Amino acid sequence: MALAEERSVMFPSRDRQPSLLEGMLHYPQVSELHTLFPAAVLCHPQPASSDMTDPLLICLARELARQGIMALRFNFRGVGRSEGEQTDGRFEPLDVAGAVTYLLQQPGVNREKLSLIGHAFGAFIALAYAPFDPRVRTVVAISLPLFRLSKGFATNFDRPKLFITGEFDEVCPRHKLEPFVAALPGPKGMKVLTGAGHLMHGYEQETTGAVVTYIKRWAELPGI
Repeated sequence: MALAEERSVMFPSRDRQPSLLEGMLHYPQVSELHTLFPAAVLCHPQPASSDMTDPLLICLARELARQGIMALRFNFRGVGRSEGEQTDGRFEPLDVAGAVTYLLQQPGVNREKLSLIGHAFGAFIALAYAPFDPRVRTVVAISLPLFRLSKGFATNFDRPKLFITGEFDEVCPRHKLEPFVAALPGPKGMKVLTGAGHLMHGYEQETTGAVVTYIKRWAELPGI
């Protein structure tokens, strides 16, 4: 597999008065002309204590790029060099909208194969946003904070989705995640990582392997 490259980028949120958001774009090198890459936007955990340097997101972005998938990880508003103020989920979906738009504007991106991958708070924001944007074709939600979910959350998202949690995740315990996933429409899957906790510390490679395997298989399916 060819080496992957990464570069710092800035792009606007989708507010009426946009904030500039800080990101890192990861893209594979290829020798073939006219190659179209699947693409993934990566959303980080709780902005008050995390950012796009979350170890799992870095591991994921780099491995996705190595596997031929263009990836963008970014800082939500008010985090790092991203402008604006944190809003605890109220307006962060507009940051995802900006990231999606920016990534789909990159040369070589397959606009029919865009995924959202969120970790913890980022999983909540990804699932809150995805039902309203048909450009998002699949979502991977890692360590979804179930206490944030309101009645009917994501029940209108019928596109493919994968949920990943840790065996010892007290915020996203398996016994509560299973009925939530079962009630969702459309294709869905769930994976529990033995030994892992909420933030997947020490289990970045295992989590990355599960996500990349899913994304690659999904990207190869026509019309999904």
